[in-house]
Amino acid sequence: MRRAHLALGLLLALFLSLHLGNHLAGLAGQDVHNAVQNGLRLGYRHPLVEPLLFLALAAQAGIGGALLLRRRRATLQTLSGGYLALFLAIHLGAVLAARSRGTETDLAFAAAGLHAPAPWPVLFATYYGLAVLSLFAHLSVPLARHHPRTGRATLATGAGAAVVLVALLAGLVTPLRIAPALVAAFPWTPCALTLPGVRGRRQPLPGGAR
Repeated sequence: MRRAHLALGLLLALFLSLHLGNHLAGLAGQDVHNAVQNGLRLGYRHPLVEPLLFLALAAQAGIGGALLLRRRRATLQTLSGGYLALFLAIHLGAVLAARSRGTETDLAFAAAGLHAPAPWPVLFATYYGLAVLSLFAHLSVPLARHHPRTGRATLATGAGAAVVLVALLAGLVTPLRIAPALVAAFPWTPCALTLPGVRGRRQPLPGGAR
């Protein structure tokens, strides 16, 4: 099971690194990001590749969950892996839902929450920042077993990449063109949050949060 987890992890790490690199290409401008994204999509959105990628993500989450239950203690690897699984489930769900409505899931789509009224910018900064940090933290643990300096360098790189990505999405690095409709999906009232994409009656957050 550990070998399968490692093999799938290496495959998914390659995809996630390309995906993160695609976002960081936005440092050179939104048009550069879109050009890189269009090129990468020829690969990972291919009708034969995309279903296999989803299956690999599901299998990796399942194996990781089984290993977590065996270990039954919190470590950097289990915590980072658990958050990554949660993030990917939410992120993929949001992307697929948006695609079903014909919404382009580009840099503007990813950044919209950071340009919405409070508290969305704080929530999305944390959401994306922890995802990037968790990816590098998860990779740093096996590296640190044999090469401690490499493990520490990987973790530090993740922290830096998380800060840069959040700054990019917040529009602090280069101006971003974001359709008002994307930002309008994240309204805020003092009493309740309206879930993105839901119109009409306000829906409280799960758990009764206000």
